[in-house]
Amino acid sequence: MARKWTSQLLADLPRLVSSGVIDSATAERLKAHYEMQTAVVKNWVLILFSILGSLLIGLGIILLLAHNWADMPRLIRTMTAFLPLVLSQCLAGYVLMRRSGSTAWREGSGLVLMLSISACIAMVAQVYHIPGDIGLFVITWMLLGLPVVYVLDCTVPAIIYLVGITFWAGDLQYSWGHALAYWPVALLIAPYIYRQVRKNPYSPKSLLLLWTVSIALFFAIGITLEKVMPGLWIVIYASLVSCLYLIGGFWHSDAPSIWQRPFHTIGSAGTAVLAFIFTFEWPWKDIGWGYYRQGYQYIETFAVFDYVLAFVLPCAAAVLLVSSVRRKKSSSILYGCLPLIAIAAYAIGSAADSYLAAQMMFNAYLFILGLATVISGFRRMTLRIINGGLFILIALIAARFFDSNLPFIVRGLVFIALGTIFLVANIIVSRKRRVRA
Repeated sequence: MARKWTSQLLADLPRLVSSGVIDSATAERLKAHYEMQTAVVKNWVLILFSILGSLLIGLGIILLLAHNWADMPRLIRTMTAFLPLVLSQCLAGYVLMRRSGSTAWREGSGLVLMLSISACIAMVAQVYHIPGDIGLFVITWMLLGLPVVYVLDCTVPAIIYLVGITFWAGDLQYSWGHALAYWPVALLIAPYIYRQVRKNPYSPKSLLLLWTVSIALFFAIGITLEKVMPGLWIVIYASLVSCLYLIGGFWHSDAPSIWQRPFHTIGSAGTAVLAFIFTFEWPWKDIGWGYYRQGYQYIETFAVFDYVLAFVLPCAAAVLLVSSVRRKKSSSILYGCLPLIAIAAYAIGSAADSYLAAQMMFNAYLFILGLATVISGFRRMTLRIINGGLFILIALIAARFFDSNLPFIVRGLVFIALGTIFLVANIIVSRKRRVRA
């Protein structure tokens, strides 16, 4: 609810009680609820400003040091390198003793300490000419900064940790060709995420962490796959987005906004994007056993991870789908069957060495997905869902039109028809919603 409507409601509560519309107990509950919501917003504004202030202070200190850095003796430069780290640790100690109940103080001091660790590592390495690369620097920073997350119970350093180790995995894959070490390092932050989500899955801290985890998963899986079996990523990613969507159906399913449903949102968007990609021929070229990759850059032992994911993720999606059907969540069937279609298409494409059947299967799937989304949107009278379904259909038709040799006049007429349907659907739903209101 917008702030102005919240303020208006709180101001109208005495009048509603005096008019007999609601009783005093209900008025008190409403007042407590919306005052708490307002306090949460103000608290997070304070947190954001504290983080911004911490960044500005840190950048200012770095600029002051950089101005006179070349003229300092080595001992002074070493002491200067550790000075921000010592001061930030003192600040963290003060927060733990005097301000431990303030999220803004914990987040701000945690960010300052996290940045101070990186500055200290970089400056000491520069002073003593310690060799290394960006990947080694990042993983050293992340591991030294991990205790900050647990000690100060702060989310921003946890997000930095997830982003940092994902970057490190990419650098490791680029340098050495193998990045499976990412997963045990990522597990080090798992207890903190679990604790935050279990405490309050709808809190901003939990949602920020879940959004970061969901996005990091997409990058991390692609980075760590050994890819000795061409095309196996199709099954793995199809199963991943299906699992995310189905988990979102159990978790945060009652949340009113997209922001509060990270798994559901990423799972549904990922399903549509992947299905659209699979309607083209390039993912299906040269896949399967016939194109098995060998060489010094591929290690078959590491490829076991690919096979494990290709087995575990579809099985997990199947279990989640059966559970969703038992709970009478019929909308999950279309998203839950994506791994089955991907496995069938991959098997056909590998055996026949042809991509046409796989393309046709996903063209049909994407059309049904878009149509079902539009129908679901009309049933709920939700423009967001209707527009999402129409966008899927328009993207599919546009892609096939550019693949074909149809005249430009025919293409233009079809796009005009689709645009008209788009506008008419929005007008109809808007009018019906106004009538209901």
